[in-house]
Amino acid sequence: MPKYLKTALKIGLSALSLWLVFRKIEPERVWNVLSRVQVGWLLVATALFILSKVASAERLRLLFGQIGLNMRWIPNLKLYWLGMYYNLFLPGGIGGDGYKVYLLNRLTGIPVKPLVGATLIDRLIGLLPLGYATIVFAVLVPEVSGWIGFPVGWLWLMAVPIIHLITRVVTKWLMPQFYPVFERSVGWSILVQGFQMGQILALLRAVEASGSSEAYLLIFLISSVVATIPFTIGGAGARELTFLLGAELLKLPADAAVSVSLLFYLITAAVSLTGLVFSFRSSSLTKELSS
Repeated sequence: MPKYLKTALKIGLSALSLWLVFRKIEPERVWNVLSRVQVGWLLVATALFILSKVASAERLRLLFGQIGLNMRWIPNLKLYWLGMYYNLFLPGGIGGDGYKVYLLNRLTGIPVKPLVGATLIDRLIGLLPLGYATIVFAVLVPEVSGWIGFPVGWLWLMAVPIIHLITRVVTKWLMPQFYPVFERSVGWSILVQGFQMGQILALLRAVEASGSSEAYLLIFLISSVVATIPFTIGGAGARELTFLLGAELLKLPADAAVSVSLLFYLITAAVSLTGLVFSFRSSSLTKELSS
């Protein structure tokens, strides 16, 4: 499928998802929540999101080191921020990951295959703590654990070390060059997820949301999994729809849930937009990466 058709399809699916959300909940209700947002907590949420992205950049830098690409901290961070901009605002084009692979291949001469491998395992390792946390919170939220049944729900927790061990073995088998830093990479991923969960807690305080924090976090974790599927623009619409459906199932206020989701997306977009600065300074960034 041509790239422009993929982009048009993603825009259409984002629009359809948002239409479904605001068909079930009046926009005025969401606006009433957003208009009373506490700016202090919003700034805390933004700071936590930025910290999560700094940790993500460090995880990728660690993995790049395993293929002989020893990047300095600042140039790596700038390149990562530029990639965030491409990922969010150019979803139908080369994308952030593709741009990083292209640029680093051109500047360093490292073959495309190991660069793609580092980028791919970075994404996969990033999903591990997300899956672990989803399992844990599914057990902690009474409405969900009640559906599973006790003690079966608590047995689900055994899936966490099993999945971790399997992933570790598969990494050693298929991508042995990254195996020595597997645990450290997972550690960075746990930090990333911790910062973003803290961000959601800050957003809940910002909109003064009522209901169980654990339930909101579970919905957020599930929405993050959904948002990784590239069928919308930067997860827009898909995340909001997940929050709405999750709020209905767990009997949370839908206006607060959708508001938190929208604020999360707006923070993501605003922070990613700052990567535009480095696209205007591409020659300077290229020089830093080459040195």
